[in-house]
Amino acid sequence: MGAMFFAVLAVAVAVAGQLERNYIREKTLEGQVIAASKGNHGGRPKAIDDDMLTFAVALDKGVPVPEIAKKLTIKTREERGQAPSVASLYRDLAEADDAEADDGLPVRPKPIRIRRPEDPLTPRRPSYANGSMPGPTRTPSCGSPTHDLP
Repeated sequence: MGAMFFAVLAVAVAVAGQLERNYIREKTLEGQVIAASKGNHGGRPKAIDDDMLTFAVALDKGVPVPEIAKKLTIKTREERGQAPSVASLYRDLAEADDAEADDGLPVRPKPIRIRRPEDPLTPRRPSYANGSMPGPTRTPSCGSPTHDLP
């Protein structure tokens, strides 16, 4: 009897923990949506801004990347006034090349979309008309399928 009581208690605690986790997640997502509507998409500011990247792309044709990095100066963050790292410059130049190769539009990709206000907080599960999950279409030896996918 005691083991059953502790098992039920353990399940109740697990359910309460899951409910608390879902509540925290929903509040976090709501806060991110509010911040995104104000223009704050989170994360750390880029060391190499768009102007610096345009300058670096122009110099990339014949100047070595370490020399380009020495000519740039970070305008934000704690490293203000210093040159960006060569690794950051290589990474941003590679992103710029990928963006130009894709469609030729922006040099730097847009920030990741967090969530729109009309999107649900939790993913929706698909509903099926007959209440069963669809399975693969099987074809018997006679050639007609036993059931079709919706």
